Amino acid sequence: MTSNGAGGSIAMRAACALLGRGPTKRRYLSPERMRGEYFARSYPSPVEPRHGIRKLGSVKESRIAGTRVLTVTPRKPSGRHIIYTHGGTYINELVRPHWWIIAELVRRTGAAVTVPLYRLAPEHSYREGYALLTEVYRRVLDGTEAADVVLSGDSAGGGLAVGQALHFAAEGLPAPGQLLLFSPWLDITGTNPETKRYQRVDPMLAVPGAVEAGSWWADGENPRHPLLSPVFAQPDALAALPPVEIHQGDRDICMADTRLFESRMHDAGGRLTVHTYLGAFHVFVALPFLPESRVAYGRMATLLR
Repeated sequence: MTSNGAGGSIAMRAACALLGRGPTKRRYLSPERMRGEYFARSYPSPVEPRHGIRKLGSVKESRIAGTRVLTVTPRKPSGRHIIYTHGGTYINELVRPHWWIIAELVRRTGAAVTVPLYRLAPEHSYREGYALLTEVYRRVLDGTEAADVVLSGDSAGGGLAVGQALHFAAEGLPAPGQLLLFSPWLDITGTNPETKRYQRVDPMLAVPGAVEAGSWWADGENPRHPLLSPVFAQPDALAALPPVEIHQGDRDICMADTRLFESRMHDAGGRLTVHTYLGAFHVFVALPFLPESRVAYGRMATLLR
């Protein structure tokens, strides 16, 4: 496991302080508040790609299984193709910082990036999500060798990227070449005893609300199912995963499960690299201007080019 810096940059510490004053963590500390908010909502719309994304190349929209799927193709494509699933504890739509991540991936790697706007809980469940993502993967394979496909995502989308690799293997589909994950949410049960230690320093998230959101996404399924909580996948399935690279901060509530996933991958003989960034918050790469983010994107460019 590698680390960056000693306590985080000044910019990182300032970002953590600002996030800690926001409303997000208070929401995730109260499942009752979340139920009142989300069960009464109108279904949200994603933030649309703006001029900065469109300057990088073409943005194509398609419909797969009745769901919008966007693909950003750079003007000089490298031949790599990233399928990016966004985070938001499976209940929140794609927002502008997700586009900042996607833009950096396109800019730094020359890869095309496909973004499935999968349907969210509590209105929808993981079953619909995996049906969509399987069809998206098949479509991408029509034009790209499996070895050149990267499954990527942040937070819940990072867990979903691992789940996709497990699911595609079970379906007999060719394995993608790489998994690239940012602060992945790998266990929706919230039962790791180490998680509470990280909750104390995480400026954004808390266990009670995350577990509530995960239960909506599971929709009655056992939350330890590997497609919901990949940390519980069998050793043979973990060993068969493509190489996994994770970028994550040590002020991230999901770090406890990443450490457990790292241990289980190691025991299974899997291929995993975890880059840990001291003082960094959950999905810190969504702010590409941070010094730690620049280091992370430099590593990704080396990996994917």
